[in-house]
Amino acid sequence: MPTTTIMLLGTRDTSKHDAPGKNMEFMKKDDLDYSNFGHEKENLPHSNVKDLFAQTFIDFHNLKVRTRSLHGDKNSTAWEWVITCKPALGPEGNRLMKEEAPPKKVTGCTLMWWNDNDKITKNHKYMQATNE
Repeated sequence: MPTTTIMLLGTRDTSKHDAPGKNMEFMKKDDLDYSNFGHEKENLPHSNVKDLFAQTFIDFHNLKVRTRSLHGDKNSTAWEWVITCKPALGPEGNRLMKEEAPPKKVTGCTLMWWNDNDKITKNHKYMQATNE
């Protein structure tokens, strides 16, 4: 299991502008199957996933990811995580300053399948958001 890769995906040491591109380096370009069931996005190809990652960094302030558990082998990984953040958009789609945004907590699990070149071929994300 590429544990270092998971840690990079789970901690944002890069700027929020670099993070989507850094994460995409771990995704297989051809035949990627990416689903984020919490956002009702299923079977996205590689070309759509980077936009989804970039939008996440636009839509939230103070996005922090903490790994709760990590299990797997060279072929698959189960990653349990908690995200704390503040939404950058209000209920009517208006932009919120981080000082006025309510804190949120997202608990989830990502299941990943890897090929022999340590690239993610399938990624399924499940999550539930709550007020912190």
